[in-house]
Amino acid sequence: MPGVDFHVLRNEITMEQVLSLLGFEPATRCGPQWHGACPVHGSTSNRSRSLSVNVERGRYYCHKCHSKGNQLELWAAVKKMSLYQAAIDLCRALGRDTPWIKQW
Repeated sequence: MPGVDFHVLRNEITMEQVLSLLGFEPATRCGPQWHGACPVHGSTSNRSRSLSVNVERGRYYCHKCHSKGNQLELWAAVKKMSLYQAAIDLCRALGRDTPWIKQW
C-alpha cells in the first residue's frame, strides 16, 4: 500500500476548505477563531458553539466530545475513517490528486 504524504496535505488543504465541505456554518467569528456546532458528534443546533476552530492555525477542538486536531483529523473524525482513508477521500472530495510518497 503506497504512503500518503500527510505533510503536503496539511500544507495545501486549509481548514476552511474542510469546513466548507462539511457544511460548517460558524455561529460566531472573532478573527481567525470560529465557533459553531460540532460535526464530529453531530450537534444540530445552529446556536451551538461547542466546536472551536482556529482557521489560521488549522486546529479545532470540541468542548463537548473533546475531539481535536488538524483539518485532516477533523475530516477523519467526521467521516469515521482512518487518517489514511480520510486523506484519500478528502482529496477526491476536493477534486485533487492524492500526494503519494514516492520511494527512491
